[in-house]
Amino acid sequence: MASYTRMYGELISFDALDKLQLEGMLCAPERTKTCVVHVHGMTDNFVGLSLVDSIMRAAHANDMAFFTMNTRGMGTITTFTRLREHLQYRTMGTSFENFKDCVLDIHAALKALQERGYTKFILSGHSTGCQKIAYYQVRKESPHVKALMLFGPADDLNFQVKKLGRRKFREQLEIARKLVRAGRGKELMPTEVEPTYFSAKRYYELYRPGSVEGNLFNYEGPMKSIGKVAIPVLSMFGAREEFAAMSVRKMLRILGHKFTHPYSREIMVPKSDHCFCGHEDKVEQAVTKWLRHLVW
Repeated sequence: MASYTRMYGELISFDALDKLQLEGMLCAPERTKTCVVHVHGMTDNFVGLSLVDSIMRAAHANDMAFFTMNTRGMGTITTFTRLREHLQYRTMGTSFENFKDCVLDIHAALKALQERGYTKFILSGHSTGCQKIAYYQVRKESPHVKALMLFGPADDLNFQVKKLGRRKFREQLEIARKLVRAGRGKELMPTEVEPTYFSAKRYYELYRPGSVEGNLFNYEGPMKSIGKVAIPVLSMFGAREEFAAMSVRKMLRILGHKFTHPYSREIMVPKSDHCFCGHEDKVEQAVTKWLRHLVW
C-alpha cells in the first residue's frame, strides 16, 4: 500500500515564465544556501507519495533546504490560472501539457528560491520528473544547479512499444498524428492505449520519431542529450520497476556510461517498484549518504 507525505513547511505560490500560477512547499532549515528541488512525475503533484518525504529528510540530514513543486503537468486534467490583464483559466495537466514548457516551470521555481537567498540547487525528479530536470539542465546548463537525482527514469517510448506490440503502437501513433494534423489534438486517446488519458497531441509528441521527451531516456537509442550533463547524477531504480523494456541492471549500466562525472552513482533498490513504495527508508539512506559526499 502506498503511503503519503507528512511534510511541514511553507506553501509558496510562484509564476512560471509565462505567468502560469504554480505552487510548491518549502521545508527549510535555517542558514543554508543549498536547496534540493523536487519535480513530480505524470499525473502526480508536489506532495506525491512518501518518496518525497524520504528525499526531504535526506536533504535536511545534510543541512539543505527542500522544495517540492507543482508543474503544469500536475494531475491528469487540471485547471490553472494565469494573471494577465485579467484572470485567465487554462486546462492542462498530464493530458495536455507541452513537455518543453517544463523549462518555464523549473526556471521560475529556481528564480523564486534565489530571491529567498538560495544559491545552489540539486534537482530531483521522479518518473517523468527525471526527463524534466534532465532536459532543463541540458537546455540551460545552469551554473547554480550542482547535481541531479533521478528516481525511476523509465523508458516511456520502449515500454509503450512493449505493452502494445510494434504493430499496434504504429497504428495508434498514426491515429494520433492524423488527429493533430486535423486540428483535433485535444481529443483523448483510448484508455486501453494510454490509461493516463493523454490527448492526441500529448501522445504524439511523446512517442513520435525524434521526440525530445521520448528519447531522453530511450535506453535502446544513443541518448545523446543526457550525455551532455556534466554534473554529478544519482540514478536510482527499484529492482521491480514496472515501466521497463529491459532489465534494471542494464538500464543502470547505460546511465553509468552516460553520466561520466566521477561522483555520479547508480543504485538499485531491492524488491522495490517504480514509486519505491515500502522501501522509502532505503532511498533515504542512499540519498543521505550521496549528498553528504557531494563537493562543489
